Amino acid sequence: MTDLGTKDSGRYWCAVEINGGSDVMIERFQLSVTAGTPELYVDQQEVTGVEGGSVIVKCYYRNTGNRKWCKIRDSVQCVWENSGTTEGKSVTLQQSTDATRGNVLTVTMSGLKMDSTGWYRCGVGDLMMPVHITVRQQTTTQSTSTMTSE
Repeated sequence: MTDLGTKDSGRYWCAVEINGGSDVMIERFQLSVTAGTPELYVDQQEVTGVEGGSVIVKCYYRNTGNRKWCKIRDSVQCVWENSGTTEGKSVTLQQSTDATRGNVLTVTMSGLKMDSTGWYRCGVGDLMMPVHITVRQQTTTQSTSTMTSE
């Protein structure tokens, strides 16, 4: 969806085919399009990290409420307020304030594995912002050295 205006606010349905179309997941959601700065947003909705490394996601928000970071899969696993794990990956949530952007929730996921790839949600109160994380294998560089004898 692009070029949205306030008139586009309303209830929508999203359907996803899974397993080559043999399964369908349908979800209804409320879309609110407002003028100005959103109440919850992220700089990047697509983040890439390397296996064994970490990624940082910054969520900016104006509203109040419980802060959480959730992994979306067959079931939803969330880390609330400070720190915890999702599927064995360490997650820390750090609250701060930015002079120009307001409240910031900094999410750090460490110990990334290939199966960490997927959709997550940064949430504050009732608002959620989806973020896709892609984990790539660590690349190694090989160097060759030449030894000479005199």
